[in-house]
Amino acid sequence: MYNYFETTADIGIIAFGKTLEESFENSARGLSNIMVDIKSIEKIEKHSFKVISEDLFGLLYDFLTELLILQDSELLIFSEFNVKIERNECYELSCVAFGDRYSKDKYEPKEEVKAITYHRMEISKSENCWKTQFIVDL
Repeated sequence: MYNYFETTADIGIIAFGKTLEESFENSARGLSNIMVDIKSIEKIEKHSFKVISEDLFGLLYDFLTELLILQDSELLIFSEFNVKIERNECYELSCVAFGDRYSKDKYEPKEEVKAITYHRMEISKSENCWKTQFIVDL
């Protein structure tokens, strides 16, 4: 599950999950849904990648930024994400994302996301729920 919140000229996303991985997956879904209707994305392409960071904030930032890079450089948009996070010396995130090649003819664009920001970024855990919050620059 994810929600949006208003900010000046940007959009904020709050995502939830029973696990940290699920909250990251829902963060990615929220990001994709800003750009196109996530329900319309066919799962034709499969793409795997890893990101490593010293902390969870950097991990979330790097994960979402990698999705934007894939969208910009390879025209890939995703609707399903399988995330695994491990902690050794650093945090390591492995993701398998499913989606399609972006085409304006096939997928009507909604908003263009320029970047992920650290502004008002939060990652927290309550009794049985993880929450991630971040703002995207439009």
